[in-house]
Amino acid sequence: MPDLKKPRHAIPCSADPEYDYPMPDNADFCCSRPQPKPKHYPHKKKSVEFVCGNAAGLSLPVSDGAGLVVDRVGGAIPGNALVAGTVNLDTSGMVQPTVKVDFSSVVNFLINLNEYVVGLLFSIDFRLSKICDGNKVHLGTWTYKKSVGIGGDLAEVQPQQSYGLGLQIDYRQPFNFSFCECDPCPSECCTYVVEIVNINSFGITSASLTNVSISALAVD
Repeated sequence: MPDLKKPRHAIPCSADPEYDYPMPDNADFCCSRPQPKPKHYPHKKKSVEFVCGNAAGLSLPVSDGAGLVVDRVGGAIPGNALVAGTVNLDTSGMVQPTVKVDFSSVVNFLINLNEYVVGLLFSIDFRLSKICDGNKVHLGTWTYKKSVGIGGDLAEVQPQQSYGLGLQIDYRQPFNFSFCECDPCPSECCTYVVEIVNINSFGITSASLTNVSISALAVD
């Protein structure tokens, strides 16, 4: 009976004297096996829309100490909201986009130490709304607030600089917020608007909003 040799495709990963040819020194050659081709799954391309909005600094009305809101020349301020920023977002073509709106600013206010007797109070209510097809929907309200009571330390509000031998102190603090929503019924174009709807102040000489920025991101 003839001496049968093992077929080449049965090469093991160790030396075997019954093989009719020498084992190669490269172990990778012995141990390599055909690798299955990777499966290609269908990939859905994401739709992304990013928009920077319009924003500008504002001079804010403050109280005269008696509860009356006055402007810088002493006239009464109407009860209308002040627009701090707007951004237009077009989600046409998207099925169910997730939308994120970012708002940031720096709140500035000035106090006069000659008038600082019982402390200070300064708060601002920011309201985010969405306007689609002429319909306005309120999405949320965020409040900036800083207060120092009787005998409180003014260093808590971190003054940036002083004027006139320390009689007036300027305070600057960042304020920002983010809002996310999943819109099951996207419109072609909506406007997101940030308004200042309420200001409470006591012991504040003047106030303003600077470094204002608003942007919107939609991902489907």
